[in-house]
Amino acid sequence: MTWLTGTSYSVGNFTNYADSAGVGNGVGIPSYPDRIGDPWANIPTLPLPGYGPLNSNPGALAAPRGLTFGNLGRNNLQNPAFINFNMALYKTIQVAETVHFEFRTEAFNIFNHTEWGSPNAFMSCYGGTNNSAGDPGCVQNSNFLRITNAHPARVLQLGLKLVF
Repeated sequence: MTWLTGTSYSVGNFTNYADSAGVGNGVGIPSYPDRIGDPWANIPTLPLPGYGPLNSNPGALAAPRGLTFGNLGRNNLQNPAFINFNMALYKTIQVAETVHFEFRTEAFNIFNHTEWGSPNAFMSCYGGTNNSAGDPGCVQNSNFLRITNAHPARVLQLGLKLVF
């Protein structure tokens, strides 16, 4: 069994004004967005074909005020937790005193539980309502804060090993 809490991640402002503080001249890390609400409250359930659910509420983040780095800061959001069960069964079949076969059955993610990957943390549009670009279409049509992948589904494998 593997059980992990979600690791922290940072949201980067990669819009047209990524360097809102005006210090990087387009080089280096981007600024962070401003937090204008609770990212864990009122998470929209709008589907976007080809992507998983929203990990946080994009409407809680807004464009940073001019000449600031944004107040969200580093590593303020959490990836989804990870719970996985793997199992192996094996049988040893003795052939001679120093020779035996080992038959193995292994199952990875045996309960076939969906384990979400990391969300897209690159802010390319603003979901906050106090922005000129803060229209619902930005949240509905962007993959910002959406889960972009998942860990593999159940995998079963059989093996036969000769030990001599």
